[in-house]
Amino acid sequence: MLDRFLKPAVLPVVAGMATMPTRSATAPLAIASIVDQVERLHLYLDKFDEVPDYARHPKIRIHRSQDHADLRANGKFVGLVEENEPVLFLGIDDDNRYPADYAGRMSEAARRYRYRRVVGVHAANLRKKKFKSILGAWLVVNRSEFLAEDMDADLLGTDSVAFSTGRLRFDSGLWTTRNMCDLTFAFEAKRRGLRMTAIARGANWVQCLEEGQADSIFAALKKDDSRQTELARILFADGRLDRGEAARICGAPIS
Repeated sequence: MLDRFLKPAVLPVVAGMATMPTRSATAPLAIASIVDQVERLHLYLDKFDEVPDYARHPKIRIHRSQDHADLRANGKFVGLVEENEPVLFLGIDDDNRYPADYAGRMSEAARRYRYRRVVGVHAANLRKKKFKSILGAWLVVNRSEFLAEDMDADLLGTDSVAFSTGRLRFDSGLWTTRNMCDLTFAFEAKRRGLRMTAIARGANWVQCLEEGQADSIFAALKKDDSRQTELARILFADGRLDRGEAARICGAPIS
């Protein structure tokens, strides 16, 4: 009877990141900020000729693009298929600096919701359900902004999410989208019945090391957001998520 009032057990923390050669200035800083907080870091190296020195660490599990399909940013989740026992998985990015209490606070937040939600930092809510373009449809709470209390979110940035693999586990190699991680991840969460919550924090708790890069996902989005707009309309359509559409976008779910 009392079990429902008790927090669930603390899970081991594992992280996943994708990086590419043009992030050589920020990736070492991002990795250094998180690697000592986790049991292991799955690092997807996209189009590297060799493993860079900053990626050589006992806790880092290397995944090279030469050994996978063209995953690009989706590679941050490639390690999920290797995690056969429940862990708290952190989706992180190569251009953020994470605070020393990051893993601990994300674990605490996930446990507070009994692992029944995806928790995160960078978040967005739709202004309205009907939109012509997804680019201008969001009310965004940036990763660097102060947030006084936890907030339900329509979408979380996968640069700062945490979830239990006992509740959510998938193979990003099956995704039919590329570099649309936030929306595709939201499909995965929704078909598992998991809500999304941005956690309370102080300003600049997660720091962006660089933004507006010419080869960034956001730069590409500003040029053409038609595919993302299509995905968002499916994701946020009234009624239940169409399982067939979810399978078409994400592939078959794994247990």
